[in-house]
Amino acid sequence: MFTGRIQELERLEGLYASGRSSMIVLYGRSGIGKTALVRRFVQGKNSVYYAARRATKREQLLCMKHEWQEAESAQDFYEALLALYRQHARGKRLVLVLDEFRNLLEDTTGFLAAFARFYSEHVNDGTLFVLLLSSSISWVENEMAGVLGSAAKLLNGFIKLKEFSFMELAEYHKHSAVQENIYTGAVLGGVPAYLRLWREEKSFEENVLRLFLTEDAPLFLEAEHYLKQELRELSAYNAILAALAQGKNKLNDVYEQTGFSRAKISVYLKNLTQLDVTEKMYSFDTKEYKDVQKGLYRIREPYLRFWYRFIYPNLSVIAAGGGEAVYQKAVAPYLTEYVKEAFRDVCTEYLQLMNRYQRLGRTYQSFGVWHGKTGTIDVLAKTEDGEYLAAFCDCGKLPAGEDVYEAYGAVLENAGVTPVECYCFSMQGFSEEVGRAAAQKGIRLVCAKDM
Repeated sequence: MFTGRIQELERLEGLYASGRSSMIVLYGRSGIGKTALVRRFVQGKNSVYYAARRATKREQLLCMKHEWQEAESAQDFYEALLALYRQHARGKRLVLVLDEFRNLLEDTTGFLAAFARFYSEHVNDGTLFVLLLSSSISWVENEMAGVLGSAAKLLNGFIKLKEFSFMELAEYHKHSAVQENIYTGAVLGGVPAYLRLWREEKSFEENVLRLFLTEDAPLFLEAEHYLKQELRELSAYNAILAALAQGKNKLNDVYEQTGFSRAKISVYLKNLTQLDVTEKMYSFDTKEYKDVQKGLYRIREPYLRFWYRFIYPNLSVIAAGGGEAVYQKAVAPYLTEYVKEAFRDVCTEYLQLMNRYQRLGRTYQSFGVWHGKTGTIDVLAKTEDGEYLAAFCDCGKLPAGEDVYEAYGAVLENAGVTPVECYCFSMQGFSEEVGRAAAQKGIRLVCAKDM
């Protein structure tokens, strides 16, 4: 099932409609949906797809000749490309998709020169539309230009695929309630390959047990398999990610947990951030600085956050067949606390969409989180004129009561913020007392099921 990717598809269609020959790099982590997007894009178009192998020059050419039968007599890559073009173009525009094209550049001597020659011969006639796909974010962003050399000038653009937004996830799992999708997103994030494994007809516990908590579960060791594609020294990254998953979100906390130097930790965190695995959390700027927490880090991607929080510490028990016990003792009691971060992200997305369609009382220019030493404003937005919207998110198993509601006022005071709009979100709704108090003060209450 193809879901989302509206903006990316529109951009590809716009480039294609220009009528010019183009070469576009489409990249994103494995499982993010690059191939699915390309399949949708090439529908009704004259196209050829080739999945590049990690292979020698001779083997790669043999694979091409096997798949491109019209090139069976080719002696080199240039002849293979030329034969393919002559067979498929014939006055029509050809979309050529080279998947994992890094394998053609790093492992296959001579392909780059042959392809640059081939493409340059057609760059002005509008008959070629080339898509270069890669699952390595760090390689595309840090090394690819050096590998391409002067051929980099032939590129016309980059499209980076990221995880589904919550709205796209909800569309993908349209038979699930909002609360259920929030929990799913907290575990799998917006990675389509993982979402395909989730069974909407099964309970949350059943899905987690099936996907994570047996030694042959499809996502049991997926985190390390994914990171191995991008990172060396996985043992060091494991130590840092495990510390972050345990709530050690300051540089000094990670230092004390791992024993690595602060300089080494900073370099590794920079590498993880480039992969969109981690991020540095900056507290939203207000006039009050004394209560602000600074220099906080977190695992940004929900799947990895879940894996390092619950699976990594219990690998031995799970492999020995104790997955159900791990769920009951190490996962279930902490889920409410764990899901809070994902719920905050969903509430932020909700308010940003409301802002985009001018459904809020003001138009806000920036959104963020205020991290205080004694509390957090889950969503803080600011207008161009310096007016604030504040929102708080409650993830409790019961309707939010007055105790939760009253704590929000103290956090706003510590932040030095008097919002012109205030929202309270709750996973399970609100007590009648909170409803009456909020109505008197003009605070808007939003239950997850109504989002």
